[in-house]
Amino acid sequence: GGQQHAVPCPHGGPGGQGQPQAEAAGTGQGHRGGHRPGAVVGAAQHLHRGLGVAGGGPGPGPAVLQTRKARRLKQAKEEAQMEVEQYRREREKEFQSKQQAAMGSQGNLSAEVEQATRRQVQGMQSSQQRNRERVLTQLLGMVCDVRPQVHPNYRISA
Repeated sequence: GGQQHAVPCPHGGPGGQGQPQAEAAGTGQGHRGGHRPGAVVGAAQHLHRGLGVAGGGPGPGPAVLQTRKARRLKQAKEEAQMEVEQYRREREKEFQSKQQAAMGSQGNLSAEVEQATRRQVQGMQSSQQRNRERVLTQLLGMVCDVRPQVHPNYRISA
């Protein structure tokens, strides 16, 4: 091509795919017919103008670029914090579910033990209510009905 490129080569340096700059510029055979030295200078000037590096160009000044950079950094930081917060919430939920599963089995076990204990206590109380009168009658009968007799192991010494 006989025209100058206004943008830098998208495949790396001015020489193209791994070819030295002097060879591409000197022979005119490089990437896509080669870049000429004027094209490289034009591309560099365009790039500097886009970045605001050129002093008298119509690009934004360094102060504007700094505020843009600061704004981009702040936005990136906020996005990163949001991602970290979301990841933390997901892990917290996962932890809670695992903890609930682990404690749930222990909680069920303790609830079962407590329920079994309650059933046993209720059984004992009902048994005590049923047998109370009979036991009291038997005790009173043994205490009040005294029948004197000699014990079979007692020996009379003569």
